[in-house]
Amino acid sequence: MHHTREIPREGWADYLLLLSTIERDQQVRIQAEGPALGDQTVAWNLPLVDISVEEKGSDAGAIEVTVGRPGEEFTHRIPRPEHVWAEESDSGELECLDIEDADHVKTLIYFESRELLEEASASPA
Repeated sequence: MHHTREIPREGWADYLLLLSTIERDQQVRIQAEGPALGDQTVAWNLPLVDISVEEKGSDAGAIEVTVGRPGEEFTHRIPRPEHVWAEESDSGELECLDIEDADHVKTLIYFESRELLEEASASPA
C-alpha cells in the first residue's frame, strides 16, 4: 500500500534539502517517462548526492538531482518542474519521488529499499 502526497511548490526547497540530508548515499534509480521519449532509465543503482531547486540565474526553479560516486557524479536537470509528489510506504518511508515538468515528462526517483540492499549484500553470490 502506498500513500502519495503532493509537495507544495513553496515547500520544494526545504523538502528537497531535508531529503538530500536524510537519503544521502541511498541507492536510487532514476527514470524519465514522457509522450515524446517513452521510458528511459537515466541512472541505475547509484548513490544519491543531492536533490535541490536551483535558486538563481537562468535555471532558477529547475530541480537538479545529482547521483554517483566521488569523481563520477552526474546531474539530471528537470528544467521546468510543475509538480512534485512523494510516494511513501505504509511505514512512511519514501519509495519514489515523482517530478513532472511543463512538458508532461515525469522524472521518477526510486529509493531502493535498504532491507533489499542489505539482503542482497549479505547473501552469498
